[in-house]
Amino acid sequence: MGFFVIAFAQPRYNAPLLDTLQEIANSNTPSKYFARLYYKAIETTNRYTIAKPDSVKQFIFGFESLFAPTFFRSYHNYITQQPQEFSWKNYYADTGLNELQYQFMGMNAHINGDMWLALKDKFGYDTLKKYKQPLLQFQKALNSFFDSIYVATGKYKKVKRLHFFTLGADKIMGRQMIFNWRKRQVQMALLFYSNPGKCKRKLRRVKKRMQHYDRFAMHWIK
Repeated sequence: MGFFVIAFAQPRYNAPLLDTLQEIANSNTPSKYFARLYYKAIETTNRYTIAKPDSVKQFIFGFESLFAPTFFRSYHNYITQQPQEFSWKNYYADTGLNELQYQFMGMNAHINGDMWLALKDKFGYDTLKKYKQPLLQFQKALNSFFDSIYVATGKYKKVKRLHFFTLGADKIMGRQMIFNWRKRQVQMALLFYSNPGKCKRKLRRVKKRMQHYDRFAMHWIK
């Protein structure tokens, strides 16, 4: 039967993306862990999107159609033994990580590494400026999604210890971290058009942060 049971009674926006994610989620590769997470994330954002004006829906679904394939390419590179893009190298470097490590490193790779590229490849400056706020407002939906991941982290000893020492504040910090990642990516996409030099400098800093986050995942998410 595979990992997912699909409820066909509900609309499935960007169905080809969901179908591809389902296929990867059922594969015997490291990609399956992030694919499972990503499938649920798209379902969450789609439910949020359908209540929005048509112009916002067109923007979001158009963005999804180019954003998700950046992860699909990493999967294809893995199964065909091709070099990975910078953002995905650490994800596939170790095939013995746990599910939460892969999920965290997948979010790091996809948001911090892929998001701004998908935005600037799909949209021009004026469109990005116009829909910046609707895109960032998705954080409300993503917060509930993040909370569901947070609940599942209790089985990992080091993460559980982190929950204890921060008195649960790590959940708030996690929510804010994801928002900051997304906000920075939108800013970089805008800077690509308005200030390319600053965009390159910011990209170098983001790559350093990505390495830091991956090291955190490998040493502390256990």
